Amino acid sequence: MAPSSAMSHADPTPLRRAAYLLLVVSIARWGWAASRMSRPDSGEGPEAAHLVATVERVDRQERAGRPLEDGERIDPNTADAVELDRLPGIGPSTAAAIVSSRAEGPPFSRAEELGRVSGIGPATVERIRPWLAFGPEHDPGGAHARRSPEGPGRMDLNRADANELETLPRIGPAIAARIVKERVERPFSSVDDLVRVRGIGAATVERLRPLVHVGGMR
Repeated sequence: MAPSSAMSHADPTPLRRAAYLLLVVSIARWGWAASRMSRPDSGEGPEAAHLVATVERVDRQERAGRPLEDGERIDPNTADAVELDRLPGIGPSTAAAIVSSRAEGPPFSRAEELGRVSGIGPATVERIRPWLAFGPEHDPGGAHARRSPEGPGRMDLNRADANELETLPRIGPAIAARIVKERVERPFSSVDDLVRVRGIGAATVERLRPLVHVGGMR
């Protein structure tokens, strides 16, 4: 029984030290990985690019999956492909065809004119008709939309805070935050600079032009 007794009373200190060392190494590796992921803008290595692409993909999927709400309307002349994909019977390929058609031809002025788009027939036109609206007076944000600024003054893109920017048509919380972030890094010198902001295209810039101007930073 002596060997067993000797084993049962062996000094556990070396084993504890080994366990502590393994724990420290694991924590250090986790901290290093977390610090790399927390800096996706650094552009260092494919991991950062992959993370940014994943966030953008999830953002698109989230927008495309948001169901239409009562009273919501989408303007086929200004909505991007992700918003158009939310219309019943309109998939990603048809949404892209709508964007291509309006870029090549005249703007849509009524639902029937969407029939010129490949993949859209009379039945689809009738199906999406209740969800469509045309013209600059329409705010396609629907139930989430906020009123545009009133009065003679125009909003200063370099001074308005995120809550103020959200009152602009087609500008939700995410895009408002991107506008603020972009101007901190590089102030806008003209309204056209809004195209630097992810999610804002040329059509949205033209829609916002009468409502905004560019001034100095605070």
